[in-house]
Order: sequence, then structure tokens, then C-alpha cells
Amino acid sequence: MNVHHRRRRSALATGAVLAFAAAAPAAQADVLTFGSDLAGAANLTEARQGDTAYWQTRFAGGTSPLAPADGQITSVKLKGIALSDPKPGVVGGETMWHLQALRQQSDGTFKILRSSQAFYVPTTGSAQQVSSYAPENFCVAKGDVLAFNTVGGWDGVMNQTGPYPGGTPLQIFSRSAGGSVSQFSGSDQTNNGDSLRAEHGRGADQELLMGFTLGTASNAVFHCPGGQFNPYKVAAAGGTAPPMPKAPQRATIPRQRVTVSRKGKLSIALFCKAGAAPCVGTVRLLSKHRQPKLLASRRYTIPAKSTGKVSLRLNSAARRMFQRSGKRLAVRIVAETLPGGAARTVSVAMTLGSRL
Repeated sequence: MNVHHRRRRSALATGAVLAFAAAAPAAQADVLTFGSDLAGAANLTEARQGDTAYWQTRFAGGTSPLAPADGQITSVKLKGIALSDPKPGVVGGETMWHLQALRQQSDGTFKILRSSQAFYVPTTGSAQQVSSYAPENFCVAKGDVLAFNTVGGWDGVMNQTGPYPGGTPLQIFSRSAGGSVSQFSGSDQTNNGDSLRAEHGRGADQELLMGFTLGTASNAVFHCPGGQFNPYKVAAAGGTAPPMPKAPQRATIPRQRVTVSRKGKLSIALFCKAGAAPCVGTVRLLSKHRQPKLLASRRYTIPAKSTGKVSLRLNSAARRMFQRSGKRLAVRIVAETLPGGAARTVSVAMTLGSRL
């Protein structure tokens, strides 16, 4: 959990979001590591039904968990495992997570500044394994808070008989006397720009087993604070500049009328934009409550430049909600295409009607 300074020569691969294909120049520059040192055992489990952000607010030894400098997060290491068995097309047990940068506001809340692409916690192997992830062009400023954001993994079974009624159990925490992990939970309330009111008590004497490598100066891309590496200068030196960034491939939600059958079944049309691969992801149906409830969810695979229909079924609570609304239920449809992130997520508000 200490911040380490070292000198190195390296060719840092920049992320795919800006399509920077060239490597950073082999120049000496500071690279910092901070966050958890991963020495503790992954022996604590947390589970939440809805989207939840976890972040370290205090380490046992007093080391600051904040980003120590401006730059680019080039690597994230996570110790632990998800105690679930996700199945394609079956709600529950999801292990998707995103890295997020937060900044504390004057009123004590934490504002979400940006999110990484989607990552996945392993579900097999040792509970003490360390997984490495490479965020795409993830910029930070000195003092930013870095959070682990999970989609929760609730199975939507209201009578608590499903395998994950409390969400996917994540064994990525360690007992750490004097440490503290904050968290915020709320379905569809942990998106970029949202403000989080932290809960501190539940994470007392805990450590989130997540550590970071931070590139600065020439080890950070130029669009990050303090970054100096510009791949487009390769051409001036006689090389070939990388291609200009392309719009990320994703599924969009066209205008449509969605109706519900007597058995709670409905279909949502999605359009997959042009690209080299099909759109694969998850579509979720959420209520319009202050704390949205998951009404239905399903994975989708749609060929590029094609429209496909995703069939869903309202859970029992959603069907009761639909009946109480007079069969005119306001909802929000959220479609996230892998690898996820803000650029690959679309959301529209809609009112469900009754199928005649």
C-alpha cells in the first residue's frame, strides 16, 4: 500500500479508445505504483444487488490512497476471485467491473469523472490469484480517488430463492485493522457525472486489494494531465503515424414501441453499428424510481450493420408493477456493448404498453 518510485525504459502501449498504435519512446521517466501492495490475503467478501463503487479511504499504515501525481493509469492489479458461476443468457452472477476516477466535492460527495472499459473478475482458480488489467487511455489528476465499480450481479429473484439474491460475492477484500473502504450502491446511479454519497461504516478495518501503476511525463499520453507522449510525432521522425480514432462499435436503441404480453414477455430492437465484429453485450430494463429496480436483463449478439431483437421477460415484481401502472409503465432501457464503458453504453427512456 506504499507509493514506490522507480526509473525504467519501456514501450508503453496506449489504449484502443484513441487508437494509439505506436509505442512510447524508450526514455527514462518516473513510474509510480500506489494503492494496495496486495500483501494481504483475500479473505473478506462483499456482495451488492445493484451497481456499487468501492474505494479505499484509509490504509492501515496511514499511506494516502489518492493518486500521487498527474498522469495515466497503465496497469491495475486485483487480488481475489468472484464466487459465482455466470451463465450466458441467465441473469445473475455477473462479474463485470469498471475502474473509475472520482473527485471529492466540497459537500463531501464524490463525483465520477470517468470510467474504463469493462473488465471481469475471475471465477476459477486460486482465491489468492492476482489479475492484471490494462485500462484504455485512463487519465488521472493528482488527488483523484480510484474506485472498483461492479454491476452487482443480482439474479432478480424476489423471493430470495435464486443463487445470488444479494449480488455476486466478490472476495477481493482483506482484513486490515485501521484500514477503511468506502462504498456507494445504487442501480444505474454510478455513471460518469453522478455524485456518490459514501457509506463508510460497512468497510471498517478492510483493504480493497487493488493496486495501480501510474505513468507520468513521457510514460503518459499527451491528452492526460502532464502527459508528453504523442504518437503522431512518429511520422515526423520518419515513421508512420497511427490511424485516426474510429467511433467505437456499439449497439444503439432505435425509436420503437415496446409492448408486454400477458406472460410478461417483450422484445427490444437494437442496431449494431458498422465494425469488424458483431455487437455482444447486455441490455437491461430498469424502473424509473429514484433507486431504479432491475425489471429484466439479457445478453445479446447482433451482427455488424444489422438490427436484431432481444427477447426479455419481466420478473415477478416487474409484472406486478406493470399491472399496478395500468399497463403503462415508464422504464429506462440500457444497452452496453463489450468491452463496455461510457462510449459503448446507450440509454433511452420509454413507456411499456400492453400487447393486444
